[in-house]
Amino acid sequence: MPSDKQIMKKILILRLSSIGDIVLTQPVTAVLREQFPDAEIDYLTKPAYLKVVQAFGTIDSIYLWENKTELLHNLRQRKYDLIIDLHAKLNTVLLSMILPARKKITVNKRHLNRLMLIKKLKKTSEDTAVNRYLKVLGKIGIRRRDINPQLKAEKQYQADITAQLKKINKRHDEILVGIFPGALHKTKQYPPGQYSDFISLVPTEYKCIFVLLGSPAEKELCREIKNRTAEAVHDLCGELSLGQLFFFIQELDMVISGDTGPMHIASALNIPQLAIFGATHPCLGFSPQNPDARVLVANLKCQPCSLYGNSQCPRKHFKCMSSITPQLLLDNFTDHI
Repeated sequence: MPSDKQIMKKILILRLSSIGDIVLTQPVTAVLREQFPDAEIDYLTKPAYLKVVQAFGTIDSIYLWENKTELLHNLRQRKYDLIIDLHAKLNTVLLSMILPARKKITVNKRHLNRLMLIKKLKKTSEDTAVNRYLKVLGKIGIRRRDINPQLKAEKQYQADITAQLKKINKRHDEILVGIFPGALHKTKQYPPGQYSDFISLVPTEYKCIFVLLGSPAEKELCREIKNRTAEAVHDLCGELSLGQLFFFIQELDMVISGDTGPMHIASALNIPQLAIFGATHPCLGFSPQNPDARVLVANLKCQPCSLYGNSQCPRKHFKCMSSITPQLLLDNFTDHI
């Protein structure tokens, strides 16, 4: 009787959101492509994340979480050999139940274990999120670990980004640094005043040009930093599409961010980076999987206080971020650039 590995000709991966988590699933698709070179590998996600999956370089067809009736009809017609649920939330669980497939497997997100870390009921760090996703392949006999996500920026955006770089007027001897100050939750944001102070501390001899980046929702945050810093800071927040942003990040010499989606994008594009952790913590498994990444974390007893971040510090002191002073950020920046 043929094994699972011999007859996987059509595979569907389910992960609806968000940017960072989707990036971290790329190694699963790379291993599947390696193991089943002739298989049709499809991916279902939300429309906002289409460009992320396109950058994988491993997917045949991308289905979007819209027009649910038509979507369900199209997916039923595919008659998959394997469905892999890497989201494990109500929508994907129900979809996996409804769709016909010879085999269905679901990621173990180890939510309880991570909650125990937050509640200080255990001390052992969790495995990386990438390895959590890869572990699901063990259910079909594939055991792989410690693979870094890899993205490929689409060349169609080269002209757009070349035009942006001309506006910035970067010379060959200058260092282009992208800063992503935003995050969905405030306790994952390095304070804007500290970013401004850091930028002001950078010696002119380093010839740095700083570019503020992020979504339209973060424009006010970037404007605050821009207004407090020198003219060498350019604000492109909300000005680039996701596809353009991928290509722009690829042109940067360094990325500075919090524990956010752009952190994982920079990591998967192998850009030198500084990643600042506040309410969350690397022990939860979400550190950038980039050998050229440096993680800054205060390692307070109250960390982590949240899996995803909060609107404010539960203890009202926010020392997890204030302890990472602009001078400390500068020291790591100049040592890592």
